[in-house]
Amino acid sequence: MLTIENTQFVATIAPLGAELTSLKRKADQRECIWQDAAGQYWPRHAPVLFPAIGRSNHDRYLLEQVAFSMKQHGFARDLPFTVLPQTRPDAVSLQLNADEATLRDYPFLFSLQLTYTLTDSGLQIDYLVQNYGDTKMPYALGYHPGFNLTQPLDHYELVLDGIQVPMTSLGIDPAPFRDGSVHVLQTAKQNHLPLSYPLLDDGLIIIDARQAQIALVQTLKGERLVQLNLADFPYLALWTPEHQQAPFLCVEPFAGLPDQYGAPVDWHQKMGNTRLPAGGTKRYVLTLRV
Repeated sequence: MLTIENTQFVATIAPLGAELTSLKRKADQRECIWQDAAGQYWPRHAPVLFPAIGRSNHDRYLLEQVAFSMKQHGFARDLPFTVLPQTRPDAVSLQLNADEATLRDYPFLFSLQLTYTLTDSGLQIDYLVQNYGDTKMPYALGYHPGFNLTQPLDHYELVLDGIQVPMTSLGIDPAPFRDGSVHVLQTAKQNHLPLSYPLLDDGLIIIDARQAQIALVQTLKGERLVQLNLADFPYLALWTPEHQQAPFLCVEPFAGLPDQYGAPVDWHQKMGNTRLPAGGTKRYVLTLRV
């Protein structure tokens, strides 16, 4: 386990999946990231989703009519990353490169690098995706952090700064697949969405956040739980285990989408995917204020 710290926070990151496993505020020892030591709800903390988000139809996808296997949320979260030389106590970088195993299911020469840097208000995560091959590389990139709740979920609301109103979500049916529809979130009030367990009891919701810049989860009294910047992520998913009233909420920036239900889809045509040119590089920045 890797540890980084500054005067305000201490964080731990697992080389397996480059997963943030803890983000603790020193002033009051508050743990921000979900911990499930009892194994009651969800065993993960904040997995990185690459090169897929969600389930693929029949756990397969197509590239020019050739089928490949792909597990839910891709493979990056379950593979060991290489830890790069650490030059400062408040930051660490990890990298995953294509190898013989990944090429069987994802025939692209890629590199995925994450850099975690603590700030005075939380954490910044820099993602760098590189295509070392000679063809366009389709992929999705997402983040799936769970945040501890200090109150029941219906004491919170989501505020999306800059979002186009009325607020809309992508239809999910059957969960976790999309059905191709778009719905107005009827309970939203302009850019505020009251949160509750019934809202998420049918599965995740995915909000069209292409115009939004900031996502803020706060109590109805205005006390902030977490704030994320969405400039590099056009969709935002919310999830908590269905019908369990779990004491955590996943707030998930997506640059990509789950499959629409049906047959395996060609990733060069899939909605939400990025197609990175040969030799290309794309950066994403995500900041968490807690």
